[in-house]
Amino acid sequence: MGTLRQFAFARSSTIRTLEKITENKWGQQPEGFSNTILWNAGHIFVVTETLLGKSDASYVIQNPKWSEFFASGTRPVDWFEPAASPNTVLDSLRDQKSRIREDFFGKTSQPAAEPFSIGSHLMDTPSSLIQFATWHEGTHLGIIQSLDKVIADA
Repeated sequence: MGTLRQFAFARSSTIRTLEKITENKWGQQPEGFSNTILWNAGHIFVVTETLLGKSDASYVIQNPKWSEFFASGTRPVDWFEPAASPNTVLDSLRDQKSRIREDFFGKTSQPAAEPFSIGSHLMDTPSSLIQFATWHEGTHLGIIQSLDKVIADA
């Protein structure tokens, strides 16, 4: 259960950070940054959903349309319609935290439905995929914190 506790700890930190950021900062993209706070928060959600889907074939991916906005390689400047609001993304991150515990309790050591590799690094259990999602979230939380510091309060 250490994997799920670690994920919950990281997600709680992300949620606390996002709750403190004023909504007017979420859509700003300062020079030197390739994305916004909204994009990074949505990206955390989308990547985690994707990895959870690879972990367990019965996992139902939420907000699948968000991949058009928040998948790797997307950018807010290319959005053809408004993405989800900051509150919607924040609510989805909260909900995802609960769903992971409910859906994966007691299943983290089973074989993944679809093993996933990055280079020679193979992730073949829900535990390894959730650990990667936790690491990924931490990197984007750092970017969110940097964006928050760089963007002046209006």
